[in-house]
Amino acid sequence: MKNDRDRWESRYREGEKHEDRPDSLLEAHGHLLTGGRALDLACGYGANGLFVARAGYAVDAVDISLTALSVLQAQARHERLNIRCAVADLDDFVLPRCRYDLVLVFYFFSPALIGHIRDCLKPGGLLFYATYNHRHTTTKPGFNPVYLVPRGGLGRLFHGLTIILDNPDARDDRGVSELIARKP
Repeated sequence: MKNDRDRWESRYREGEKHEDRPDSLLEAHGHLLTGGRALDLACGYGANGLFVARAGYAVDAVDISLTALSVLQAQARHERLNIRCAVADLDDFVLPRCRYDLVLVFYFFSPALIGHIRDCLKPGGLLFYATYNHRHTTTKPGFNPVYLVPRGGLGRLFHGLTIILDNPDARDDRGVSELIARKP
């Protein structure tokens, strides 16, 4: 059985779809972006990190796949964007406290990281989060429910943040929950 790193490396080497556009949640609420330091977790090819870097953020992009990060780094170099890449398994990655003005998490969910994600935001920092929820198993029955947002959505998991948008069933056809929140 392949471990997470091997599985994701295989997917990216074999042509995992390369998204050039940032997630629709980020695009629709780009007016909230003010610049600073950003963290893009489980970034894949980094379309979201590229988007916020173009908006003036210095981005730390973290993913388990060296292949995906190599594509991101090449694009960042080409555009002369301030993006640093780190290969890491988020199950073992330590998030620094109060370092980021913006944290992006798209299509990755680990209940163990929720508090760490909240804590790595600076006061006033924004969190953009969109990922699969419990309804995703209706279209993908074999999906491991451990990696799905439970009923009630993301907002109830991020105690202490000011909710800007909490949509537990944002994309009904795909079973996705969305959250934008700010650390007071």
